[in-house]
Amino acid sequence: MFEKFSDYMYYLLFGPLKKAAKAANQFYIFLKVIGKLADQTKQDIFRVREESMIISASERMLEIHGQDRDMRRLKGESVENYRLRLMMKHRIAEMAGSNSGILLSLQTLGYEQSYIEPYRLYDPDRWAEFIIYLAGKNPSGINDISIIDSEVMKVKPASGKPSYAVEEQNRLVIRSNFQFGQSNYKLCNTFVCGDWPTQANLGRLEKSDSAIRSHFAFGSVQYPLTDTILASEKLYQPRGEQT
Repeated sequence: MFEKFSDYMYYLLFGPLKKAAKAANQFYIFLKVIGKLADQTKQDIFRVREESMIISASERMLEIHGQDRDMRRLKGESVENYRLRLMMKHRIAEMAGSNSGILLSLQTLGYEQSYIEPYRLYDPDRWAEFIIYLAGKNPSGINDISIIDSEVMKVKPASGKPSYAVEEQNRLVIRSNFQFGQSNYKLCNTFVCGDWPTQANLGRLEKSDSAIRSHFAFGSVQYPLTDTILASEKLYQPRGEQT
């Protein structure tokens, strides 16, 4: 209802105090001056509230939150990834020492589709090692493997040694489309044509139907064997005919 504090305070005045025009009303002039200070104070309070929370803090204030948590912004890290990493600080710490903690830490770096495999699947002697396959829906700005390894080392199991790999994926898509249509035209004298409308707008309506059908069939192609066909200049060569 009231956008400014001065308008609200002037509204609360008694009627006799508001009889004078606003330009000459000393109460209105006084409230207008202190109203600007009150409005600015309200904006400052709202800004402090937003900056105090990581989810709504500005980019500059995120650096302050990072200093309090001993988490500097990494090279190539976007603002939103940095915000997410700060918000997930406590949860990552709780899951440290497990594969879930490693994957959660990689998620904050932009590799949310990563997965882990034990190295013993490929070399039984390397039982204490594991392979991290880095993958993400979108390219991550953090592509320095030393930075990624530094973050993984903070949450990995104490007895494990990480290795890193990138999986290349190829997708083959085969699409086929087959359409078949059939039209049955009316023969002569098989139906009666509609009468032309009279002045009373009378006529006869012909019925029309439409249908959609689908059919699937499986078949094999047999290629001709040697000497079962003959070469000829003709467009069609029956089998057995000699040229």
